[in-house]
Parts: sequence; C-alpha cells; structure tokens
Amino acid sequence: MIGFSPITVVFNDINHIAKTMESVIKQNYPNIEYIIIDGNSNDGTKEAILSLIKEIANITKHTEDSKTLYIEAIHKQNPLFSFKFLSQKDYGIFDAMNKGVKLATKDFVMFVNSRDFIYDINTLFSLSQIEEIYHCDIIYGHMHIRHNQVSFIKKTPKDLKLLYRLFANFGHSNCIIKTTLHQNMPYNTFYRLAGDYDLIYKAYIRGAHFGFCDIIISSFESGGASDIHGFQSLKEAFKIAMNYNHANPIMRIKILAYYIFALGKKICKLYLPNFINQNLLKLIKKAN
Repeated sequence: MIGFSPITVVFNDINHIAKTMESVIKQNYPNIEYIIIDGNSNDGTKEAILSLIKEIANITKHTEDSKTLYIEAIHKQNPLFSFKFLSQKDYGIFDAMNKGVKLATKDFVMFVNSRDFIYDINTLFSLSQIEEIYHCDIIYGHMHIRHNQVSFIKKTPKDLKLLYRLFANFGHSNCIIKTTLHQNMPYNTFYRLAGDYDLIYKAYIRGAHFGFCDIIISSFESGGASDIHGFQSLKEAFKIAMNYNHANPIMRIKILAYYIFALGKKICKLYLPNFINQNLLKLIKKAN
C-alpha cells in the first residue's frame, strides 16, 4: 500500500492550524505519516498542536530541551496513521519544509501548510489509485484557490513546457513528490519565496518522471507570503526560469515577455480597489 507523508509548516497561527490538521487526520485513507513542523510558535500554536495529537494518539517518543520539542505518536484507532511533531526555530519556510522532508519515511511527501487543506477526505485515496503512481517522481493536479469571499478551481496545465511561465500554476500545494527524490533534492533556501518553483523546474530539467492527475489536490488560501511579497516572488521566479534556460535565447525572450505580463497582473492585484479584484476573480471562476 502506497504511503503518504503530508507535511504542515506553521508559525504563530493558532486560529487556523486545527482546521489544516483536521483535513489530514480525516482522510479516508489509512497509510499516513503526518509531519508537523512548527517554528517555535509563541502564540499557543505549539500547545494547540500537542493537545490535538494527545487527544487522538498515543505518544511513543518525546524529547525536549530549551530549543527543540520532538514528538512521535500513533493514532489510537488506526496504527497505520502516525504523527511526527517538531517545534524548533527555523530560517524561513523552505528551511522548515526541508526539515519535514528529512523526517519523512513514506513513499510520497506533500505539503499542506497552515491555512491550507487537503481538498476533501478522499483525496489521498484518489491519488493512491493512480495507475502509474509507482513509476512517477512527481504527480501534480489542480488547486482550489480561496481569496477573501471568492473561491475557484485553478487548473494546472498538463504541458510541462509551460513551466517557463513563472510558476504556471505549479507549486508545493498541488504536487506530491517521491520522498527519496525530495530528500536528494531539497529546497534551495537561497530563495525565500519561490523555492518550490525552483525544485519543480530543477526536477523537470533533470528528467524526473512527472504524472498528471485530473483531480483537485489542495485548497490553497491566496494572500500568503508569495502574495504579500509579490514582486520579490516574481523576481525570484524570473531568475529561476532564466537560470534553467540560460542556453536557449528564444525561451529567455518568452520568459522576459511573460515576466512583464505577470508584473502587470501583480500590480492590478495589489493596487486595484478590492471590489474590482473580487469581480475579476469571479470572472476567472466562471471561466474555469
């Protein structure tokens, strides 16, 4: 049976962490190793995570010192469902995500960071039924986007050649990645906002086997770090795309053109009145 290691990264988000965790815990699939990486929160998030784990699981390992808390636990009703919880200061989101990858032992890792959810209770079961799953390094699907009061499905293109389009709807939230590949290819922490794009592009350039699945993998809340620091995120993605196409002048021209287009979209998103953005999102929702 295929095993999944969903990873949640969180820091000071006590109001949302429980709902994110519940989207993993309530999966209609047994073989799960749930890894939670907390950046040493001081708002009660760490305690909330501990409380939820202790409520439904038996602690099998507990180590703690002044800087680090680490716990392993087994679900009381399902012995195939385990928890690993690490609370420790990190050096940014991709450093924290790398810590989660190092702890993973199941076949595939996926990221369900705080405020995001696995789309529905059958998602992991649906992924486990993909015929070519054992032959894939990365499997990608669609995302459900939530932005204020509007939500819509953002469909990921099947054509990986479109990766030059600065994210092109690819990211950590709508992929599952073979654990051994990810452990040998961690996120580059030089990138503060676009490390997931760098990883996916690097894997593509190096010939990793990608598989497309026509299902919605995650529900993602827009407005996170990559949106708040939107221009820096685009700048990083532009640098990444240019780097992986350094010997292809035609592709570099395409990347530059798309970068200018994406900048225009970002300016609209950040500076247009909210009601205009809401109406634009509703149009996108209808188009999808």
